[in-house]
Amino acid sequence: MSSELERRLEGLLAEAPEPEVGAGEEALHRALHALLPVAAPRRGARTAVLVFAAAVVLLAVAAGSLAAAGALHVSFGSKTKQRPTTTQLSLPAGAHGIAAIVDGRLTVVTKGGFRLQGLRATAATLSPHALFVAAGIGRSLVALAPDGRRPWSQAAGGRVIAIAWAPDAIRIAYVVHAGRHFVLHVIWGNGKHESTIDGSVRPVQPSWRADSLAFAYVGAGGKAIVYDLGHRKRRVFGPHAPVTRLAFAPVGRTLAVATPGSAILGGKTVAGGDIEALGWLGGRLVVASELGVTPPLVRIFATDGLQVGSFRVPGRAVAVTGGYVVARRGQVLAARSPARSVSILTVPPKATVTDVALG
Repeated sequence: MSSELERRLEGLLAEAPEPEVGAGEEALHRALHALLPVAAPRRGARTAVLVFAAAVVLLAVAAGSLAAAGALHVSFGSKTKQRPTTTQLSLPAGAHGIAAIVDGRLTVVTKGGFRLQGLRATAATLSPHALFVAAGIGRSLVALAPDGRRPWSQAAGGRVIAIAWAPDAIRIAYVVHAGRHFVLHVIWGNGKHESTIDGSVRPVQPSWRADSLAFAYVGAGGKAIVYDLGHRKRRVFGPHAPVTRLAFAPVGRTLAVATPGSAILGGKTVAGGDIEALGWLGGRLVVASELGVTPPLVRIFATDGLQVGSFRVPGRAVAVTGGYVVARRGQVLAARSPARSVSILTVPPKATVTDVALG
């Protein structure tokens, strides 16, 4: 973990606004009720109680919308016991954290041992190094702090359906379904300085440029748009077909986009078929596509568009995130890299899995 990044985040959150008086009181009641059956271990009982209390208070004050969140299960480390659940999330080696939404409920696991399960959410992502979780809860954007840092919430005016945290952790871009439109907003990582960037966009997750000074999104017309924060300028480009996914490279300014039938890199079509997932592993573009073969093919491209490798994943690809291609086969969600595959999540039959993020 970068100590400089941690210091910057701590400084930002130290300035976060206080939550409204009484916000989340019912959520606190629900969280306490959910924790009642959990027996604290004999050793360090007082410490466990304090940690539990701190976690519950943080979640309770995060947003008034948490009152409708439903059952909530929170634990730290291996000293606590958790109720049996229908989802079991495992953290792949080398990852700082993982978050997923299963049937509208958020599940989070971090390297420090924090686990959260059961919170109703419409979207979720992790900050760099998984220091924070950003989620759409009710009609608010909420930042949760797994390690005890202060959370915040921002009224969104609708359901948050896509969230992207900048690489430097200073800003968050998020899309809200408000009335008939999808609206794009940007807010600082401490919950301040919210602004509306575009009042009509497509419901596609934005992607930040590596320098965190610009990000890409899909406009209402289906074109890819790069918004420069410093100059407040937009650059519109893209293929004739509507853009369905986009992803900036982790270094430099290369942007890859996907349409319903192709993946495009630097204006060049590099892959065809039903593009199920698009992203970057290191400095190489990864495209998971369905070509009528089983299992689906994942192809790897250099920045010049030359294919440099491929591998297959079991089931349908869900996301490219944190150095893995996440794919689902039946009730098992697995993270697959070119070198290894690991099962990360067991879900109920026919459950809908969205917004899987590894940090």
